[in-house]
Amino acid sequence: MTMVEIPAELLAAAGLNPEDVKTELALELFRQRRIPAEQFRSLLGDSLYLEEAFSMESTHPQGICKFRKKGQTGQIDLDAFISWAAHDIKSPLNAMIGFTKVVLKGIDGPVNELQVSDLTTAHASGQRMLDITNNLVDMARLNRGELTVEMIPGDLFQTVVDAATRWKTKNSARELQTKIEFDVPIFSFDPSRLRQVITGLLTYAANHVEEGGHVSLTVREMESTHDLLSKSLSMGHSILFNISSSGEKARDKFEMDLAMLAFICDGLIRLHNGSLSIGEDTGQGLALNFSLPLG
Repeated sequence: MTMVEIPAELLAAAGLNPEDVKTELALELFRQRRIPAEQFRSLLGDSLYLEEAFSMESTHPQGICKFRKKGQTGQIDLDAFISWAAHDIKSPLNAMIGFTKVVLKGIDGPVNELQVSDLTTAHASGQRMLDITNNLVDMARLNRGELTVEMIPGDLFQTVVDAATRWKTKNSARELQTKIEFDVPIFSFDPSRLRQVITGLLTYAANHVEEGGHVSLTVREMESTHDLLSKSLSMGHSILFNISSSGEKARDKFEMDLAMLAFICDGLIRLHNGSLSIGEDTGQGLALNFSLPLG
């Protein structure tokens, strides 16, 4: 076994941890057919990464003909091609993001104020491109019916708190108010995908107002009219998520990003047997809500 030591300072500057490095290396070695599937599975053990990798493996091309639509020679299956090509696109993006962060931290030497400004712009643009690539992959997998949710008993309260904290960390210029009003037992949902939905819809709402605007997240238990009539305690109950933004109208809403987020979040909510409703842009913000059934 070969041991490789990576300075903790370099990992921190690149925004990585040892598990990230192991995952990326295992994916790359598997992609190059340098380790067998059994070893790859034992190295990762993460169902989401395994699903992506074996989806990539199953469509590995021997020429572009692997992506041609059945019975057609002039058209390709873009969903399959995007799913396969995404890893090769993300690898250089991750490198650019990581090393611009290293330079910004001053690890390679001092940088002046103008250089910091330029590098910050480059880093933010690289991160946005990575987000777009990840969204494209999720859209392609949803479109092909390949993206699934793993419904397991989970702590909804902690999942909501984690999602709000992660979003706030990445959006420090935004004010986020949260209000959680439910007292339900642990029920089955996919924690990682629900965090993705919450952070995605917070971003969707926030992008309708300028920085400095307010974003709010309220989560509460809801009982349907049918339930109230039948006095049922188990059927018809759901958790309602309200997300809204308010403030000065955004000058640039990144319409493509918003369309992608809406498609992905709606698809993931449907996989949870829930529903999404997006309100109209009032010019001073936007409100949306989605619900997940408890029964």
